Amino acid sequence: MTSSPRIRPFALRAILALAAVAALLIALVALASGAPAAHAAAGPNPLATSPAPPAVNPLVGARWFVDEHWGLANRQARAWRSSHPSWAKLMRKIADQPEARRVGGFTPNIERTIHDYVARAGAESPGSVPIIVIYRLKHVSCGGYGDSPGEAASYKQWIDAFAQGVGSHRALIFLEPDGIMTSPCLSRHGLATRIAELSYATSRLSALPNSPVYVDAGAADALPYRRTADLLNRVGIARIQGFFLNSTHFDWTGSEIAFGTKISQLVGGKHFVVSTAANGKGPLVPHSRVKYGNELLCNPPGRGLGVHPTTSTASPLADAYLWIGNPGRSAGPCHPGDPSNGTWWPQYALGLAQRAAF
Repeated sequence: MTSSPRIRPFALRAILALAAVAALLIALVALASGAPAAHAAAGPNPLATSPAPPAVNPLVGARWFVDEHWGLANRQARAWRSSHPSWAKLMRKIADQPEARRVGGFTPNIERTIHDYVARAGAESPGSVPIIVIYRLKHVSCGGYGDSPGEAASYKQWIDAFAQGVGSHRALIFLEPDGIMTSPCLSRHGLATRIAELSYATSRLSALPNSPVYVDAGAADALPYRRTADLLNRVGIARIQGFFLNSTHFDWTGSEIAFGTKISQLVGGKHFVVSTAANGKGPLVPHSRVKYGNELLCNPPGRGLGVHPTTSTASPLADAYLWIGNPGRSAGPCHPGDPSNGTWWPQYALGLAQRAAF
């Protein structure tokens, strides 16, 4: 839903809008609310914190780490406890859920930072699993060449350091929101570089023994599913657990499941995760899709939190609904008075909580 503090400028919104013009409109499907997914037997589950039958879905049985210190909503709820108790209660709707820790080029000393984070999660909440989002790629305006050779080499070094920091700890990793979705705006050379970077990342991270990896696949109202599947195959999805959807969009979960199912059929049956961080009211459709895309993405008003993180989903291919985005972070100063990109925005977070789908 939101992006890191260093990237997602106005140019990125233009990229997403342009990509959305060519999108396929996926029909809404009815969700079987609360119906658990059926999972076939397979190998051991590295994330399970209690005895459970072996399953294809490595997320079943995991207990997610809720960070009482770093969590933005947690800190806000504590700050409002005395001055605005009703607001603090609403903020707990966000604070009580596992918040994905986003890291990227803005993160100092990534190896040490990640090592300390996953170690702290294990110490403060033994057996819990931290959720980490890698947002290291640059996103440039259409026609851009992407990373230079030096920048591509730096990206690979960064991925190496990240992997070294995680080591054998438990973690759930989401690789590069927008990495696939914005790729059509790159030049041919830029696209080749992007694919090489993501291929290196899927290869390197797949070696982590206790950390399933999912790579970005955009959203149902962005790229067509065949194009998305082709890109996923080219970046090496066969090496990792699967892909994730809707992390920077507000699309309905049902539409994302339909989209993900079509993609799965073209990528070897890989599973996926749907972000439900702020899609409780669905997308805000603009009056001109040609001009703005299939939905407004920069701090759209009237949105609400989606369903709680869970592995009980409406499809056996959907491993989980998780809050991959950080509810309450600004996507940029797209309206008068909006905070800068990546800034924690308590009032926006409060509105999401007030309009929650639960």
